[in-house]
Amino acid sequence: MELTPLKYFCKLAEVLSFTDAAKELFITQSTLSQSIKQLEEELGAPLFDRIGKKIYITEAGQSFLSYARNALEEISSGIEEIKEKQQIFNGKIRIGVIHSLYPFISTCILKFSRRYPDAQLSIYYSHSILELVEMVSNNELDFALSYKPDEVASVLEIRSFLNFPLCVIAAKGHPAAVRKVFDLKDLNDYPLALFPKNLYTRKVIERILLQQHVKVKAQVEVNSTPLLLEMITTGHWISILSQDIARHHPQLKSIPIKGSGESMQAAFLSLKGKKKSLLTEKFIDMLKEIHQEDKRERMREKEMRNAQNQESVPTE
Repeated sequence: MELTPLKYFCKLAEVLSFTDAAKELFITQSTLSQSIKQLEEELGAPLFDRIGKKIYITEAGQSFLSYARNALEEISSGIEEIKEKQQIFNGKIRIGVIHSLYPFISTCILKFSRRYPDAQLSIYYSHSILELVEMVSNNELDFALSYKPDEVASVLEIRSFLNFPLCVIAAKGHPAAVRKVFDLKDLNDYPLALFPKNLYTRKVIERILLQQHVKVKAQVEVNSTPLLLEMITTGHWISILSQDIARHHPQLKSIPIKGSGESMQAAFLSLKGKKKSLLTEKFIDMLKEIHQEDKRERMREKEMRNAQNQESVPTE
C-alpha cells in the first residue's frame, strides 16, 4: 500500500468533499476519485457512501481512518528525525528563562555554543512566570526554564527539575549574616525588601509566613530581581529569596529559615504534544549534566571545609 492514497483518504475524510479535498491536495477530482477507488478495492470495502452530491464516511472508513492517520504520523516523525540528525549542528532553539535562574543556565549556554558552534540559540529573559507560560503556550518558545506555576495551563507539559530552598538573604556585612539559621519572627527587626504579592516567589513566602504565624511589613516592594539584589548588597535591607542566589553573588549570604520546608520548584515548561527537537533535548540533557557536576563540586567543597575544620580543632 502506497502512502499517497492514504494521504488522499485522510484529507477526504476530513473535508467530506471531493471538490474541496482536490483543491487542498492540488490534484484533479478525477485523480482523487481514482485513488480512493483503488484504495477501496485494495481493502475490499467501501470507505465512503455517495448520496447525491454529498459523501459520508462508512463504518469501515471510520475504522480505517485512525490507522491511516497513525501511519502517516509515524512516517512523518521518522522523516523529521532523520532530517534533525542531519541538521542537529545548525538548528535553532528558542529558550525562555526566569531571571533568578539565568545564572544557572548561562554556564550551559556557553558550553553548548562551544560544542555546537553552528547551532542558534534565542534566549528570552523574563521576570514573569506568567509571561513565559503564555509564550510557551503560544509556541513562541521551544521550552522555558522557570519556577513551577501555581496554575498549570492545560496545554503545558511540566517536567520538574530542581528544588531551591528559600532562605533569608543578606549582605555578608549585615548583622543578620552571622546567624546560622533565621527565625522568621525576627524579620521585623530589620528593614525588609520583598517582591510584590502577585509574584510567584512572594506567594511561596506568604505560605511560609502563614505556616509560622508570622506577619511582616515590607519596607520596599520591587518587581525587579537585579534591583532587589542591589538593595540587599547595600547592607541596609534583607530579603527572602532562593538559596542559590547567594552562590552566584559572593557578596551575599543565604541563611536557612528555621522550621521551613518550602522551596522554589524549578521546572521545564513546554507545549504538550509538541515533539522536542534533538537539539532541544541535547540542551536540556546538558543542563542536567551541569547540575550534577555542580552538585558533586558542592559536595567536594563541603567535605574539604569539614576536613579543614577538623584539622583546626586543637587536640589535648
